Amino acid sequence: MGVETVEVNGQIYSKKSSVYGAQHYFVITENGKQVNYILISKVAADHISVMVDLLKDRKPIYENIPLPYGSKPKSPAAVSKQEGLKRLKMYDVDIAIEEFNKALKITPNDPEIYFNLACAYSNKEKADEGFECLRISLEKGLKETDNIFSHDMLAYLRVHPRFSEIKKVLE
Repeated sequence: MGVETVEVNGQIYSKKSSVYGAQHYFVITENGKQVNYILISKVAADHISVMVDLLKDRKPIYENIPLPYGSKPKSPAAVSKQEGLKRLKMYDVDIAIEEFNKALKITPNDPEIYFNLACAYSNKEKADEGFECLRISLEKGLKETDNIFSHDMLAYLRVHPRFSEIKKVLE
């Protein structure tokens, strides 16, 4: 009983509450192609263990894989990403950039890290770096694109003449 989270390359694709299991549907871009996944969690026959099945385009990849109870330990990338977010919120921008770059060395496909780097560079009024990070975050599949238009820390980039390039990509 609890919350199940499906995370791929540091990005959350599905999050559901579950008592006896759940089905998580999500799409990942692989080699430029959209691939449909289903992760099915379930209680095993012993009524104690948790098992998962993973299907790719409705074909089983893994079946009845046992999972340990509890939360997963944080990866070094997750620790650096969280530290970067904490530092960014405190406007300790230089250290935030360092932490995000550490996280990218481990998970280079995490679009949220690039988005947060764009926020940091926007705060430093470094337009070129900020727009490049926004571009990469979109290329890597950033889910919450509305934040580009509303996040306080992207204000500098939004008033910059080059912001129209990002708007075109999102249309």
